[in-house]
Amino acid sequence: MKPWQFGRPKGPGFGISAHFYLTIVSPSSTLPTPAEIVNPTAIAGAVEGFCVPLSSSDKSLLTTPIRRGAFAVASPDRKTVLKLLTLPKEESGFNPELFAQSDLASMSSPEVVARVRGTWFVLQLAFESHDARVYPAVRFFLRVAKRIGELTDGVVADPISQRYTLPEDVLFDGTTDFQLDVRDVATVRFRHRSDGLHCFTLGMQKFSLPELEVYGCDQEVEPLAVRLLLGACQSALRGKPLREGGRIGAPSMPLEVRPGGLDPTLWKDVACFELLPPTQHTVSEALIAWAQGVDAQDNGSFA
Repeated sequence: MKPWQFGRPKGPGFGISAHFYLTIVSPSSTLPTPAEIVNPTAIAGAVEGFCVPLSSSDKSLLTTPIRRGAFAVASPDRKTVLKLLTLPKEESGFNPELFAQSDLASMSSPEVVARVRGTWFVLQLAFESHDARVYPAVRFFLRVAKRIGELTDGVVADPISQRYTLPEDVLFDGTTDFQLDVRDVATVRFRHRSDGLHCFTLGMQKFSLPELEVYGCDQEVEPLAVRLLLGACQSALRGKPLREGGRIGAPSMPLEVRPGGLDPTLWKDVACFELLPPTQHTVSEALIAWAQGVDAQDNGSFA
């Protein structure tokens, strides 16, 4: 996937993939007005920015509850532009029951499943262009998604990271417009195999960066795998991505970065690195050595 191409302002070394979008499914039969979501003065909790209908010059649409249609949403400095598309459930093709019967539903809270089952409207938010610094663009994007979810009693669906979240869980606290918490954009998932857990990230492809994976983890080291993988992804979002042949983890037992993504059912057209333990050692041993001996400040931790 190629990132959007823009001018030359200094950025973090990566862009935003054209495939990065979020969907908000709403069980509400009445939607807010566009101005309640985004307006120039951020009145009544709205996100600060600009919003215009794409199919009409009628400005009264901004103060009329949305039924269906497309809108352009711009950040205050107009460096980031989003497209908001709203459709009734029947027109969108979304089937809530397919989600309710899926593995994703089993990983979601009962409240999330109940809201999705009651879907009336589907709202999709995607990038049209973005600030070359990336972080402010993503923060604006996530704030708009969160605001829509709050106003519609909705659920924010992230198809790349494969998660459905309540609005209050869209953004982690403590970050600024010029920071990005990896947990806002990526997750770690697991698959059970005969040789142990296959642990892998989902979300770095939003920035055309490689996903990460490890094979053969013991169940008890699952939390360590999450910490290491998310920590490495956080470092990548700070401009320090892993490179093929590089090493991560405990100096005495480092994991080596090698080409991964050999499973086409999971990684079709997606770049991925596999982290391999030293010969004669297992992934679990390497993770335990890292957790015991590496200071959090040096291991790429996101905490």
